[in-house]
Amino acid sequence: APPVAPAPVPVAKPAPRKRESRAAPVLASSGAVPASQAPEPATPKTDNNPPPPAIDAAPVREEPPGPTQSATPAPTPPPPPKAARTSPFPERARIEFELTLESNNYKVWAVQTWEQKEGRYRVVLTAEAKALFFSLGKLTMESAGVITADGLRPERYVDERNQRRTVVSFAANEKSAFIEEPNGNKKTVQLAGQAADVMSLTYDLAFNPDINIGAPFTLSNRDTVEEIRLVEKRDENLVNDTTTIATKFYDFKRTNGSGGIQVWLAVEKQWLPAKIRILGRDGAVSMVATKFEINPPPAQ
Repeated sequence: APPVAPAPVPVAKPAPRKRESRAAPVLASSGAVPASQAPEPATPKTDNNPPPPAIDAAPVREEPPGPTQSATPAPTPPPPPKAARTSPFPERARIEFELTLESNNYKVWAVQTWEQKEGRYRVVLTAEAKALFFSLGKLTMESAGVITADGLRPERYVDERNQRRTVVSFAANEKSAFIEEPNGNKKTVQLAGQAADVMSLTYDLAFNPDINIGAPFTLSNRDTVEEIRLVEKRDENLVNDTTTIATKFYDFKRTNGSGGIQVWLAVEKQWLPAKIRILGRDGAVSMVATKFEINPPPAQ
């Protein structure tokens, strides 16, 4: 038999040689540090390997937001207050009116006088119906008070009709009024809006011709008071029998939308009333000016 060849002997592979670090040795004050204790090289920064956050970093101070970052816009400053208007009226005035009861078209002649002096005013309307030499009835309405930078503030209003006299006294703060009725009753009423009467209201509007729609007033008429509000205002030419007067028209109504008072102010006559229409409990009464006298001689 042929001889059997011996099995090959495996040759051991040499162990892989340990790669030496090329980092330079770090020197300490006491001498060289062995290479085995040297720190590992820093890992390069890449997009997939962000640097760890600093642990001992100082707190970041928050800056206040700039003008464009403000969540709440700065409030708009209010408009400057409107300058108060001085009195547009003459020192004295006398107006002749044609007074008409619209229910029966009955007409009566009336005269209204206006006076202002040393910060006070007085306006009086008188009317009397006559048949031959007999008086059928007399009407007197008088308002007196102070003139302020904002307009008229009545203190006392008197309404007398055929010897039936009503007196209204307004409190200084314009929050209440004391009424003395013709039958002797006395009462105090509260005023929700600005105090006014049928005489002072017409002149007060001349101080505030640009009054806002919805402005409230508490109007005294005879022995009652009623809340009224301005519902309309406009420029209007008032046509009489022989003349045309440029006026400013104001329409006031009660809070329920009825009644009230309407006023036409003659712009070319120093804002004196050219027409007044009162819608009261006895029906409507209209007063149309037929003659204006500016600064007539004082009554004797």
